[in-house]
Amino acid sequence: MLRIILKRAASVSKLPVFILFLLLYYAINLHADNVQFTVEITNVTVNNGKVYLAIFSNADEFRRETPFIAFELESNRTVLLQEVSLPPGNYLISAFQDANGNQKLDTNFIGIPRELVGLSNYDGNGFPSRSFDRHKIPINSATNMITIRLHRF
Repeated sequence: MLRIILKRAASVSKLPVFILFLLLYYAINLHADNVQFTVEITNVTVNNGKVYLAIFSNADEFRRETPFIAFELESNRTVLLQEVSLPPGNYLISAFQDANGNQKLDTNFIGIPRELVGLSNYDGNGFPSRSFDRHKIPINSATNMITIRLHRF
């Protein structure tokens, strides 16, 4: 009887270790297919407020202004780099420099930004569209670096 109890105790004590191993294995492999790349933000005004980088994975996120992932960067150089890991897909990448420190993009009464702003698939000519489809870019295994240039309107 004591032998059976000891055998059960030994097998039960191995169960948490096995479960932990499985959880770690799946956590590591869950991100194995992610694409590792760098977002380069250019034309930053040094020490003039934080730069907010937002990555949207669909039109609804973009419309609601709720990014898939976001970063807050110090403006200590004219070019900032942020390492990113995302599943392959289409994303819209946006950035703005918050000159007055209120953590939002300020606009005038007709919606024109008062702070430096940049979007993927936007070259600075004219006003950027509010369309996710117009500004989305593919992120895949060939993606190494995405450059977002900040513009003043």
